[in-house]
Parts: sequence; C-alpha cells; structure tokens
Amino acid sequence: MRTRLRPDEELLAVVRRHWIVLGGPLGWTLLLLGCLIGALFIRRPWVAPAAGIALALCVAWAAWRWLDWRFDLWAVTTQRVIDESGVLSVRMIDSPLDKIENVTCLQSLWGRMLGYGTLNVQTAAEVGSTTIEKVTRPIELKELILAQQQNGRYRVMARQVAPLMAAAAHARTASQAHGGPVGEAALDDARECPYCAEIIKIRARVCRFCGRNV
Repeated sequence: MRTRLRPDEELLAVVRRHWIVLGGPLGWTLLLLGCLIGALFIRRPWVAPAAGIALALCVAWAAWRWLDWRFDLWAVTTQRVIDESGVLSVRMIDSPLDKIENVTCLQSLWGRMLGYGTLNVQTAAEVGSTTIEKVTRPIELKELILAQQQNGRYRVMARQVAPLMAAAAHARTASQAHGGPVGEAALDDARECPYCAEIIKIRARVCRFCGRNV
C-alpha cells in the first residue's frame, strides 16, 4: 500500500480483487503457448515467428493485468477506507468512517461459491461513493467497516464523557478525604451504569458507553 498512515491510525485489512479477474489473461497466455508449440511442427517459415510475437504480446498484456490487479486495492484502517489504484499514476480516495452512510454488498451465484462480490461504500463526503468489483471476502470486509464505525462512535463518546468522569473521580476523592458537603453534592450528580459500571449522569436514561437504557 502506497498511502501513508497517520500517526494515530492503525491498518486493519488490505484486500484486492478476486484472482478470477486474472483468469482471462492466464487462459489466453496458455492457449497461445500451446499454439506456439504446435507451430513448431508446421513447416512454414512464418508460423513460428508469428506465434512467438503473439505469445510475447499476450505475456506482456498478462503482466500488465497482473500489475493492475496488484496495485488496485482497498484498505480499512481505524479511521477510514482507502481506495487505491493505478500502476504508473496513483489514484487514492479516502472515505472517513464517520462520513460513511451505507455499505452494500452484492454477490452472484458464482460469487458466493468462489468468495467474491461487489462492495459499494456511500459517503456524505465529496467523493460520493466508491465501488470495487469482484473483491475477495466482501461480507467480511463490510462487517469490518461497520464494526470500525461503531468503535469510532464509542471513542467519540468516551472523549465527550471524559471530563464528567474526571470531575466525578475528583469529587469522590474530595468526599472521601474531607467528607464535606461540596464533595457529596458533586457526587449526587453522577452514578455508575448498572451494566458497564462507567460513570454517567444521575438523570441519564441511556448509558453513553454501552448504549443500554438505565
């Protein structure tokens, strides 16, 4: 992958198109190789050179298709989905996880049997949507993207609740040390979630950590 990760970013998965996209170039190369071998038994001066030139062109085409497959990839990180392609020139599209609105996966009968499909990621960013066809393990990739979206929401909520937790911890320490009315009053505004034991507001109806009704 040629895209540089950010200092606080972690690479989770890199996927490419299924090997079936290389079936055509490989098949034509083997076919022309067989024709070249057969041309050796034909007593025509132009047959063998023509078959050799055709084989060389087919090998060059197959090599180019392999390079195109090699550099056409999707990467999922803890912050974004990266669509990267191009052999000589590079095209990179970033889809931030918090901007992704919908992820759809389409699989044909052969796709379900061989493990490939089409994945489309629709975002609210300027890039709109990105699509990769015949990608390997599309269902697992979709689940990974959705899971990272959820983890991102938890991290945002944790940053928002951090000041409240710090204030509650300070109030508890002050109350234990002094037993004064100030510490007790501060503690009255916070309580523990009965499910995840995190500190939440006393009047909160939904825990901002586990999402359950309290």
